[in-house]
Amino acid sequence: MTPPVAKAEQELTHITERVEAMRAVLVRLLQDVVRAESFLEQNQSVQLLEANEQLVLTSLGAQVASESALQALEEAARASGLDPLTQLANRSLAFDRLERAIAHAKRQGTQLALLFVDLDKFKQINDSKGHAVGDQVLQQVANCLLSAVRESDTVSRHGGDEFLILLDDLPQVNDALGVAEKLKDMLQLARTANDNWGELSASIGISIYPRDAGTADALIACADLAMYMAKRQGPGGISFFVDDADPLELSPPVPQGSAQGPTEPAMRALQRHSAELARELVKQEQRHLLLREANEQLVLASLSAQDLQAAAAAAQERNSEFMVGVAAELNDPMSPIRIAMAALGRPPDATPLLPHASNLMALQATLIRGFVSDLLQQEQAAPPTDADKARLLLMLEPLDLAALLDHCAQECQPLLARREQQLQFEPAIKTAPTLWVQGDALRLSQVLSNLLSNASRYSHRGGLIQLSLQRLDAQAVISVTDAGIGISPQALQRIFEPFGREFHAVGVYGEALGLGLTAVREIVEAHGGTVRASSAGVGLGSQFMVTLPLSA
Repeated sequence: MTPPVAKAEQELTHITERVEAMRAVLVRLLQDVVRAESFLEQNQSVQLLEANEQLVLTSLGAQVASESALQALEEAARASGLDPLTQLANRSLAFDRLERAIAHAKRQGTQLALLFVDLDKFKQINDSKGHAVGDQVLQQVANCLLSAVRESDTVSRHGGDEFLILLDDLPQVNDALGVAEKLKDMLQLARTANDNWGELSASIGISIYPRDAGTADALIACADLAMYMAKRQGPGGISFFVDDADPLELSPPVPQGSAQGPTEPAMRALQRHSAELARELVKQEQRHLLLREANEQLVLASLSAQDLQAAAAAAQERNSEFMVGVAAELNDPMSPIRIAMAALGRPPDATPLLPHASNLMALQATLIRGFVSDLLQQEQAAPPTDADKARLLLMLEPLDLAALLDHCAQECQPLLARREQQLQFEPAIKTAPTLWVQGDALRLSQVLSNLLSNASRYSHRGGLIQLSLQRLDAQAVISVTDAGIGISPQALQRIFEPFGREFHAVGVYGEALGLGLTAVREIVEAHGGTVRASSAGVGLGSQFMVTLPLSA
């Protein structure tokens, strides 16, 4: 408490005691007068009446002195310039300092910033925990604001839960934003250490002299409007004052050597020009910040793209090495197959089944050899185009699709029998003319065998697999349907790509290379057809449909 306030309070206490004592004396005298009137003479009554009047006048004088002392106490409090609760500068002192700072900035040609701080969700603290706790929170916030600014800056309580912060001698506009961010961080840190704060935060509006206004009242009003702009961003927002419609209130200096100041139109034109320049500088600073952030993002994106490209190149190299290894592994069984075929041709091993076994092994050897050759060609060459697909070694001839499907179904019977599965094959045309296509029997057999073996591999033991052949306009449609583990929507998008396997099927029904369906697509498209996969989802089976053009 300041010395003037303490002295005024002491004088008020002394005067109050004197008034009470005189009031007690007056009461006793009045009682004596009433008793004396009954037996005193007339002249004595007059004397007592005069004494009574003097006492009344003295009492009135004491009351006037007491009121004067109270007024002096209030004036002393106002003269001290401090807010009684937070001990910050009150509104009067803050306004006086702001006017002096504007005058100084006008003389020196500098700028200053005014921060309008409004506490968010402070009313909830008063309503839920009482005004005593609310006053304590205001004191803690005041100390936090003081610790976040310079000693030369002024922090004042504007009223209620609103505070003003005056930043004098501001080098750059962005420095005000830095102070606001610092205030926000310190309040957030203090909130974690104080349980009574709840979800308390602060919305901060910033106005700049002379960019936004030229007087103290106008500068406070601009900061107040900016604070409401910040509140629209949500709790804890920060906003500069922006007014693109009205010219800013500036006070340009009178040119030296001129006996008379500029005319009113010239003053307005100068004010408008200065406002436009200030806004343009702010916009340039904002654009510079945005460009710098965008540049940083581009650099990070470029580095990420380079990393991804390097990772993709490494993955492609690993895939190429794997393809070469697969080709080598597939080439190895050729010698044992040829030796077995030669041994089967020697007597006395010849039986009625030996020629069929020999032909079957020769067919499989040729099939594997062609598949390996295609793998090597695709790996060593560039990505295949439609013309490259047409250059596959196709031995085209008229083929009866129904007979070809029946032959492939018989070859897959041993595989199905081991898993106790049933194959249902009923061509839709039994009495209609045969469906003929121009195709390579070996390649199309590879397509059908691959689809049927996949249906068996990914179907449950004892399941049903359906093979059908239908005619649709000028095309033949072959479908292989199973009720197995199904295909997820994500896997359907890459099922025909190399290594595009369904992850939930890996390791469940045997490991596969992930190249069979890629070969199916290449062979079918080389015949001018299409292949499509569909599934209702995981565990709901799948269907593969091959479409081939019919021949004349």
